[in-house]
Amino acid sequence: MAELLTTIPPVSPAIASNKASKPAETLRISGRNKLAIDAMVYEGLNRKQAAEKAGLKDHALYVALTKPHVKAYYMRQLDVLRTSERARNIHTLAEVRDQTSNQMARVQAVKALEHIDDDQQVNRGANSLPGLQIVVMTGPQQPTIDVTPASPALTRD
Repeated sequence: MAELLTTIPPVSPAIASNKASKPAETLRISGRNKLAIDAMVYEGLNRKQAAEKAGLKDHALYVALTKPHVKAYYMRQLDVLRTSERARNIHTLAEVRDQTSNQMARVQAVKALEHIDDDQQVNRGANSLPGLQIVVMTGPQQPTIDVTPASPALTRD
């Protein structure tokens, strides 16, 4: 059986190679790893089942998933699945909202439907920037508590 290779551009030159001075190269995912990852994402198989389906050992797939370019492919496939399922999720929430037997489920479905746009804006990073956030708190200073143990006085009479 011929191996299919999927070309994935590296995330960054430092991640793509072990040496930072080495130029970035195109990393490839073997057809078996791609088949296993697709089985995990689109068929819902666990890692062991997906590895068996692709003709791999579970440990080989585990090791492959530790590599940045393989993990990047896995994460992209998850994003594709999540995006393609969004419309069905909305329809399911609408069905729950429209049923009459469970009033609490209806309320929760309405809340979820109302917050979908808000959640998508946050997920796109509309309200956040990359990096470290430092919060400087001003106001009354709390007293410092000294917890240094006192040396016991050893006196003998």
